[in-house]
Amino acid sequence: MTVHAVEASRLQIQKAKALVWDLWKAWQTVTPVPAQLPEAAMLDEAVAFHGPAPLGLLTGRDQVLRQVYAPIANAFPLSRREPHLFLGGQFEGHVWVATTGYISGAMAGAWLGIPAGSGERRLRFGEFYRIENGRIVEIRCLFDILGLAAQAGYQLLPPFQGRAEPPPGPALGNGIALGEQDPEATRYTLQLVEDMLGGCNRLNGSDLSSMGMAAYWHEDMVWHGPWGVGSSYGFREFQEFAQGPSVASFPNRRGGFHRARFADGLTAAFTGWPSLRGDFTGKPFRGIAPTGGPIGQNIMDFYVRRDDRLHENWILIDLIDFARQCGVDLLAPLQRSPAARP
Repeated sequence: MTVHAVEASRLQIQKAKALVWDLWKAWQTVTPVPAQLPEAAMLDEAVAFHGPAPLGLLTGRDQVLRQVYAPIANAFPLSRREPHLFLGGQFEGHVWVATTGYISGAMAGAWLGIPAGSGERRLRFGEFYRIENGRIVEIRCLFDILGLAAQAGYQLLPPFQGRAEPPPGPALGNGIALGEQDPEATRYTLQLVEDMLGGCNRLNGSDLSSMGMAAYWHEDMVWHGPWGVGSSYGFREFQEFAQGPSVASFPNRRGGFHRARFADGLTAAFTGWPSLRGDFTGKPFRGIAPTGGPIGQNIMDFYVRRDDRLHENWILIDLIDFARQCGVDLLAPLQRSPAARP
């Protein structure tokens, strides 16, 4: 890539990050602006939204505002966005911005069957925005719906070994890459993540050591999975609570089927629809019996590097969609509850 091309790419990424950040400021909370106001023009009229089950695929600015962001705003009328990570980059010629964190506030109305209640609740989110010609043309989004349901008293998956408390942001507060980052740090972080992914795909049967994960992670690493999997503190917990159960359920699993993957300084992120594929031929996974057939998981991963290894990882998985592939409706208990109706 020529010097001119590198400079043009850098400017594109910075403009894209500023665009998404300004959209948030315009909204101030999660309340979407009406489609006719100038801020809404940041979303392309034909924007494609790929969301978690039961939201799924939506097309068009009006539909996305009406069916995704307006219902969240109605459920959380006095909320705030708390981003833990915010970064931008390029993947296969496209410019992306990614972010994860919480939408926090009192829940005054039902959302997706989850009833309102007193006290603060946190809806964990992950979002990837693709920007073209100064507009957002694609949004990939996952919400931790099961985690929000648990805060309302609905445990929709069986008990799990990981820690259930809502995960915090980066320990060093270094997840917001709003400004321009050191290109050498960016290259190192991306290569480390890609090497780690290559190690995951060296999995041989159920032998965790075949992946060589110790070469990529600090011993005091932190892994924050979605509710139903939970957080793991330290490499031993990570393998016992997170990787081990997944490998035992999907012994031929492979990852890296990504729609976007990039780094920005010490941070990195990727997402795929699905990101991980395999055959569900092993042990039950999160209380769901093996199907014996192929399965895919829509996933988002966000990373922070410390020195020469990965230190922290935030992961969102569409477990509701995964369960549907297995013939299980995890949200059915909400539909049967009078308290969950709007």
